Amino acid sequence: MFPDLNAMALFVKVVESRSFSAASRRLGVPISTVSRKVSQLEKTLGVRLLERSTRQLRLSELGQDYYAYCRRGLEEIETGTLMLHERQAEIAGTLRLSVPPGLADRLVVPLVSAFQAAYPAVTVRIMITERKVDFIQDAVDLALRVGELEDSSLVARRLIRYRHVLVSSPAYLDTFGAPLHPRELQAHRMITFDGWFDDVALKLINNGSVYRVSVEGVLALNDYAGILSATEAGQGIAEIPSIICGESLHDGKLVEVMPDWRLPPTMLSAVYPSNRNLSRIVRLFKDFCVEHIDTWAPHVDI
Repeated sequence: MFPDLNAMALFVKVVESRSFSAASRRLGVPISTVSRKVSQLEKTLGVRLLERSTRQLRLSELGQDYYAYCRRGLEEIETGTLMLHERQAEIAGTLRLSVPPGLADRLVVPLVSAFQAAYPAVTVRIMITERKVDFIQDAVDLALRVGELEDSSLVARRLIRYRHVLVSSPAYLDTFGAPLHPRELQAHRMITFDGWFDDVALKLINNGSVYRVSVEGVLALNDYAGILSATEAGQGIAEIPSIICGESLHDGKLVEVMPDWRLPPTMLSAVYPSNRNLSRIVRLFKDFCVEHIDTWAPHVDI
């Protein structure tokens, strides 16, 4: 059984104060608690650490050695705690992010909130846009981007691999039936991403067979959060990233349509201009995303 750290700390204070009563006054802890804790420590270790009498208190031979180790250990713990507080206090400033539409609500805001809980002095600015930002002109520190990196002058840190899925609400499928083949999608009410001028082309794969189908959206948005809401409300069938609709699938608000026909997987990456002179805030946030993104990105197996 490992000794109680609080009891070890009280033991050290008793030795340094030269009495139980003095240690009690210094710590603001009842003397009975101090005495009981030290006695429990001795019982756990199976040795007598202190020789007590009515007039004095002295360390036993083993107590002297144990005191030296306890004092060094507590000093290390205190030093480590101070180091953490100092490092957190040092992390201050503004982090500017660029994020694609639809990712802010379900993914980015929870990540940023957790990051700011760890580093409360950091301010975050988020630009939600479909376009590929200019890091200098737009004053962006880090961008979250979907798909493969095209600009070789940038650095990309892959965060998570996922796929888009065709989904609908149980109510819609009860009313209109579930399509069994991609060609049947053209007869259904489709909710599409963007599709302002053209139909949306879907590439679906089933055991090596590839089928391409163009669908026209009865409702088109350039925001996946809106598409998710409309699909949950039973307005049709939609193609939604699994990292956005995974929770709704798990809760039964949505059902995957034609699960044997899969859309190609894609990648979400953290993109930034260069590793050289990367600010500490950006580096910390990038590493934080790598470590914690799975917590807020429930996704369908690819």
